[in-house]
Amino acid sequence: MTPQDQSIIYPLPTEALLHEREIAWRVKLPDDYKNFIMRKNGFRPSKNLFSLQNRSFLIERFLCVLENTKDNPLGVYDIDVVMSQLDERLFVHEDILGFELVPIAALFGGDFLCLNYIEDPENPRICIWYHEESYELEPAIEFVANNFTEFLAMLQD
Repeated sequence: MTPQDQSIIYPLPTEALLHEREIAWRVKLPDDYKNFIMRKNGFRPSKNLFSLQNRSFLIERFLCVLENTKDNPLGVYDIDVVMSQLDERLFVHEDILGFELVPIAALFGGDFLCLNYIEDPENPRICIWYHEESYELEPAIEFVANNFTEFLAMLQD
Protein backbone atom coordinates (compact mmCIF):
# COMPACT_ATOMS: atom_id res chain seq x y z
CA MET A 1 0.00 0.00 0.00
CA THR A 2 1.38 3.42 -0.95
CA PRO A 3 1.35 6.18 1.65
CA GLN A 4 -1.24 8.92 1.19
CA ASP A 5 -0.05 12.30 -0.04
CA GLN A 6 -0.25 14.60 3.00
CA SER A 7 -0.93 17.62 0.79
CA ILE A 8 -4.28 16.11 -0.32
CA ILE A 9 -7.53 15.82 1.68
CA TYR A 10 -9.00 12.32 1.67
CA PRO A 11 -11.31 10.70 0.75
CA LEU A 12 -11.12 11.82 -2.88
CA PRO A 13 -14.48 12.83 -4.38
CA THR A 14 -16.17 10.53 -6.87
CA GLU A 15 -17.81 11.59 -10.10
CA ALA A 16 -21.17 10.86 -8.44
CA LEU A 17 -20.40 13.21 -5.52
CA LEU A 18 -19.26 15.97 -7.88
CA HIS A 19 -22.44 15.49 -9.92
CA GLU A 20 -24.51 15.90 -6.71
CA ARG A 21 -22.68 19.17 -5.99
CA GLU A 22 -23.22 20.42 -9.54
CA ILE A 23 -26.95 19.85 -9.11
CA ALA A 24 -26.99 21.55 -5.69
CA TRP A 25 -24.93 24.53 -6.91
CA ARG A 26 -26.70 24.61 -10.31
CA VAL A 27 -23.45 24.81 -12.21
CA LYS A 28 -21.49 22.60 -14.58
CA LEU A 29 -17.95 22.21 -13.27
CA PRO A 30 -15.32 22.35 -16.02
CA ASP A 31 -13.83 18.97 -16.92
CA ASP A 32 -10.25 20.13 -16.25
CA TYR A 33 -11.23 21.19 -12.74
CA LYS A 34 -13.19 17.98 -12.05
CA ASN A 35 -10.23 15.85 -13.17
CA PHE A 36 -7.98 17.89 -10.87
CA ILE A 37 -10.17 17.67 -7.75
CA MET A 38 -10.78 13.92 -8.17
CA ARG A 39 -6.99 13.43 -7.96
CA LYS A 40 -5.92 16.35 -5.76
CA ASN A 41 -8.83 17.13 -3.43
CA GLY A 42 -7.87 20.02 -1.14
CA PHE A 43 -4.34 20.02 -2.57
CA ARG A 44 -1.65 22.21 -0.95
CA PRO A 45 0.65 22.89 -3.93
CA SER A 46 4.39 23.43 -3.71
CA LYS A 47 4.08 25.78 -6.71
CA ASN A 48 1.70 28.09 -4.89
CA LEU A 49 2.42 31.61 -6.20
CA PHE A 50 0.92 33.48 -9.12
CA SER A 51 1.25 37.08 -10.20
CA LEU A 52 -1.32 39.51 -11.44
CA GLN A 53 -0.54 43.11 -12.43
CA ASN A 54 2.72 43.30 -10.42
CA ARG A 55 1.13 41.71 -7.32
CA SER A 56 1.81 38.21 -6.06
CA PHE A 57 -0.78 35.89 -4.57
CA LEU A 58 -0.21 32.78 -2.47
CA ILE A 59 -2.48 29.74 -2.56
CA GLU A 60 -2.79 28.30 0.95
CA ARG A 61 -4.78 25.30 -0.24
CA PHE A 62 -7.19 24.29 -2.98
CA LEU A 63 -10.63 23.64 -1.52
CA CYS A 64 -12.06 20.14 -1.35
CA VAL A 65 -15.34 18.32 -1.82
CA LEU A 66 -16.21 15.95 1.01
CA GLU A 67 -19.26 13.76 1.56
CA ASN A 68 -19.05 14.32 5.34
CA THR A 69 -17.33 17.48 6.60
CA LYS A 70 -18.10 17.02 10.31
CA ASP A 71 -15.84 13.98 10.77
CA ASN A 72 -12.91 15.47 8.87
CA PRO A 73 -10.56 17.88 10.66
CA LEU A 74 -9.95 19.60 7.30
CA GLY A 75 -13.69 19.95 6.60
CA VAL A 76 -13.36 23.74 6.94
CA TYR A 77 -11.78 23.63 3.46
CA ASP A 78 -14.86 22.02 1.89
CA ILE A 79 -16.40 24.16 -0.86
CA ASP A 80 -19.90 23.90 0.67
CA VAL A 81 -18.59 25.02 4.07
CA VAL A 82 -16.78 28.01 2.55
CA MET A 83 -19.79 28.98 0.41
CA SER A 84 -22.08 28.93 3.45
CA GLN A 85 -19.67 31.26 5.29
CA LEU A 86 -19.39 33.72 2.38
CA ASP A 87 -23.09 33.40 1.50
CA GLU A 88 -24.61 36.48 -0.17
CA ARG A 89 -21.21 38.03 -0.85
CA LEU A 90 -20.75 35.45 -3.66
CA PHE A 91 -23.80 36.65 -5.60
CA VAL A 92 -24.37 39.53 -7.98
CA HIS A 93 -28.08 38.87 -8.60
CA GLU A 94 -30.37 37.99 -5.71
CA ASP A 95 -32.93 36.25 -7.93
CA ILE A 96 -30.52 33.93 -9.75
CA LEU A 97 -30.81 30.19 -9.28
CA GLY A 98 -27.43 28.61 -8.59
CA PHE A 99 -24.06 29.99 -7.69
CA GLU A 100 -22.35 32.68 -9.73
CA LEU A 101 -19.00 32.30 -7.96
CA VAL A 102 -17.71 28.95 -6.71
CA PRO A 103 -14.62 29.22 -4.47
CA ILE A 104 -11.95 26.66 -5.37
CA ALA A 105 -8.84 27.80 -3.44
CA ALA A 106 -8.05 29.73 -0.27
CA LEU A 107 -5.54 32.52 -0.81
CA PHE A 108 -3.30 34.01 1.85
CA GLY A 109 -5.10 36.86 3.62
CA GLY A 110 -8.67 35.54 3.39
CA ASP A 111 -9.38 35.97 -0.32
CA PHE A 112 -10.48 33.09 -2.57
CA LEU A 113 -9.84 31.91 -6.08
CA CYS A 114 -13.21 31.22 -7.74
CA LEU A 115 -14.86 29.77 -10.80
CA ASN A 116 -16.72 32.79 -12.19
CA TYR A 117 -20.04 31.90 -13.87
CA ILE A 118 -21.34 35.49 -14.02
CA GLU A 119 -20.54 36.25 -17.67
CA ASP A 120 -20.61 32.72 -19.11
CA PRO A 121 -22.47 29.97 -17.21
CA GLU A 122 -21.06 27.32 -19.59
CA ASN A 123 -17.38 28.31 -19.45
CA PRO A 124 -16.44 29.83 -16.10
CA ARG A 125 -13.35 31.98 -15.90
CA ILE A 126 -11.01 32.07 -12.93
CA CYS A 127 -11.11 35.14 -10.69
CA ILE A 128 -10.02 36.34 -7.27
CA TRP A 129 -12.78 37.17 -4.82
CA TYR A 130 -11.63 39.87 -2.36
CA HIS A 131 -13.14 39.38 1.08
CA GLU A 132 -12.52 42.86 2.49
CA GLU A 133 -14.11 44.62 -0.49
CA SER A 134 -17.09 42.29 -1.04
CA TYR A 135 -20.54 43.06 0.30
CA GLU A 136 -23.94 41.40 0.02
CA LEU A 137 -24.77 41.17 -3.70
CA GLU A 138 -21.59 43.16 -4.45
CA PRO A 139 -18.68 40.74 -4.79
CA ALA A 140 -15.32 42.36 -5.52
CA ILE A 141 -13.63 40.18 -8.12
CA GLU A 142 -10.67 40.38 -10.48
CA PHE A 143 -10.07 38.31 -13.62
CA VAL A 144 -7.15 35.86 -13.41
CA ALA A 145 -7.41 33.32 -16.26
CA ASN A 146 -9.78 32.12 -18.98
CA ASN A 147 -9.98 28.60 -17.54
CA PHE A 148 -8.58 26.31 -14.86
CA THR A 149 -5.84 24.80 -17.06
CA GLU A 150 -4.60 28.28 -17.99
CA PHE A 151 -4.56 29.19 -14.30
CA LEU A 152 -2.51 26.10 -13.32
CA ALA A 153 0.10 27.11 -15.89
CA MET A 154 0.51 30.44 -14.05
CA LEU A 155 1.63 28.80 -10.79
CA GLN A 156 5.27 29.13 -9.76
CA ASP A 157 7.52 28.50 -6.74
